[in-house]
Amino acid sequence: MSKIKKERLVNELRIVLRERQKGKCCYCRQPMTAYPRGRMPQGGYRHDGETIEHLQRRRDGGKTTRDNVALACFQCNSDRGAVDWFTYASYRSGELFG
Repeated sequence: MSKIKKERLVNELRIVLRERQKGKCCYCRQPMTAYPRGRMPQGGYRHDGETIEHLQRRRDGGKTTRDNVALACFQCNSDRGAVDWFTYASYRSGELFG
């Protein structure tokens, strides 16, 4: 698949996810800024920048499909690390105490 076609598909996926999640992070439920990949136009990252989060991580075999991705703010995407998505979502919602 060409890079341009892949970018177009990812952008279409972002639109679907943004509507489904009402513009909020899948973990902390805070509103996100819709910068591609969480990056500001002048460079750098915003903690509330919108990123595509693979629920099953790519390194664990997760694919970029509608069933395996959600939008997460840059902060949550970065903080999740190797924790599985369900455990991290439970932690962020206050269901787990650390």
